[in-house]
Amino acid sequence: MKIPKFLIVALLSVIVLLPGSFSVFDKDEPKYTEAAYELVESGDYITPYYNYSYRFDKPILTYWLIALGYKLFGVNEFGGRFFISLFGMATVIAVFLWLRGLKGEDFAFRSSLILLSSLDFLIMSSIAMPDIVLTSFITLSLISFYEGYRRGKDFYYVAAFALSGFATLTKGPVGIVLPGIIAVTYLILRRDLIRTLRRIPWVSGVLVFTAVVAPWYVAILKKHGYQFFRDFIIFHNVHRFLSKIPGHPTHWYYYLINFPWMFFPWSVVFPFAIWHLIKRERHHSVTDDVLHFCLIWFFGVVAFFQVAHTKLAHYLLPSFPAFAVIVSWYIERFRERAPILILILLSAFMSVGFAVLLKAKGLPVIVSAITVPFVLSTLLSLRFGLMSVAAGFISTMFLLKFLALPYLEPFRAKPEVGKELREVAAACSKCKFYFLDYTSPEIVYYFRSGRLEDVKPERARKLLSSDEPVFIVTRKNRLKRLADAEFSILEERKELITEHRIVIISNQEGERVWRRLKASQS
Repeated sequence: MKIPKFLIVALLSVIVLLPGSFSVFDKDEPKYTEAAYELVESGDYITPYYNYSYRFDKPILTYWLIALGYKLFGVNEFGGRFFISLFGMATVIAVFLWLRGLKGEDFAFRSSLILLSSLDFLIMSSIAMPDIVLTSFITLSLISFYEGYRRGKDFYYVAAFALSGFATLTKGPVGIVLPGIIAVTYLILRRDLIRTLRRIPWVSGVLVFTAVVAPWYVAILKKHGYQFFRDFIIFHNVHRFLSKIPGHPTHWYYYLINFPWMFFPWSVVFPFAIWHLIKRERHHSVTDDVLHFCLIWFFGVVAFFQVAHTKLAHYLLPSFPAFAVIVSWYIERFRERAPILILILLSAFMSVGFAVLLKAKGLPVIVSAITVPFVLSTLLSLRFGLMSVAAGFISTMFLLKFLALPYLEPFRAKPEVGKELREVAAACSKCKFYFLDYTSPEIVYYFRSGRLEDVKPERARKLLSSDEPVFIVTRKNRLKRLADAEFSILEERKELITEHRIVIISNQEGERVWRRLKASQS
């Protein structure tokens, strides 16, 4: 019995993008998971807080989604990621359904699998951050616009406005500006801008967009006024676009050098697709309108964020569905061996390199076995074609997510430090906790027992000399800044990726509390 391709895509999306229970990663994910926790804890569902201070970086929708996951599954990694991952699944399924009606089931199936097996799409669909939610709404908005233009029906245009509203509620003005730029560029190149602008139901569209966006923006402006306007609109939108933000790259070549890993493994194939498109366009032999739309979509996103002064890898995520269509077009028409041979070499190099890295870090080399499906799939692609790479890469990423990362949990210093501090806080109401010239969102999230203030050395010395139990977290190389201060190092842990070591230090009162707690646990 032949299994419907839609069912395969849907099941693979659920299996691969189902949230993992590994500890929160990076400096951004724990900020969102912690802010959502503080949302639930405070009962204030209008104002985002992080570490008990205002966090006006992004609008509210992502925090609501994470908080809803907490309500259903508890305050844990699975709950925090659950609804975010659903948007990754929805994006893959939406791309399949859209392309199936326009390009046929085989093309839709291939494009969906390329999207599902693209590295950064897989990563961002598996963690609690707003980018995959934004991508989903922008994807649906652009599909709705395209269908409205193709069919000439107002419903699709109004749906595009509504979906852009939800994108704006996810990450700000980019949610309406980016799809707007892509749509206008498409119409200009089709020499149909003025006629279509007259055809769009602007009144209905703007009313629907406003109905989606206005309630929260009005509520938070009413509550926080100029502070929200200054922090969110001026700093996190205008200033980010036009100026450098500390800790964020601005180099013009940033996306160029990050492209290979973000779109891996299909980044190897993409240059071949573009080369063939350039050759065909010279002779005006590309007549596929879906392909033209997706080329404008992809390069529109890239150009927009290239112009922006502040750059981050996941900013390009809205371009991934269009990227998948472009690569799918190439695979459908060409059977070149060059990208296959490059992928075979890269997969072998990555497998060996991963094993060497694990060995150098003192981690179990057996974890590198997760790369075996990817290596085998690249070899099999010599016989079965490039799409076998998707199956192997998806398998490797599944093993990474559900076997390797949980297996490596004991080696991750920051989550363990945060949990230990939380145990101390639960047993000692008078204990005080701080960072020293250092902060870690992962530790903040797992501490979950009040604010963790970052203090300077002068204040740290005073705290360590007090009669109250004091615990301070810092990197070991910062301890030299506490010259002449008396303290004890209670615990020292090496970070998983870097060579830094995280330490917990305390004064005499804190050390007594620590020893009593450890004795009671043994």
